[in-house]
Amino acid sequence: MAKVTLKNSTGVVKTAKVGFSWTTFFFGGWVALFRGQWGEVVKWFLLNPITIGIWGLCQCWTSNKKHIISLIEKGYEPADDNQRSLLVRKKIVA
Repeated sequence: MAKVTLKNSTGVVKTAKVGFSWTTFFFGGWVALFRGQWGEVVKWFLLNPITIGIWGLCQCWTSNKKHIISLIEKGYEPADDNQRSLLVRKKIVA
């Protein structure tokens, strides 16, 4: 499993996994809750029961990507060129 390192303008560094989210697979919507992704939490508790869990299973493939995108929206950037190229290869950033 690949990991990407992101940092913001004040020097705070965060590491995020890229790819399938085993944490989401085992813990479901709780992952979005602990990450503070409130829109995703609402989707989990509305859409997952309606689709009998299929929506939640599909989220295992997008959860980490959504987390990285939310960090980028909060001002984090790839720590170096290698990190940026990893995000480009995984089609998370252009």
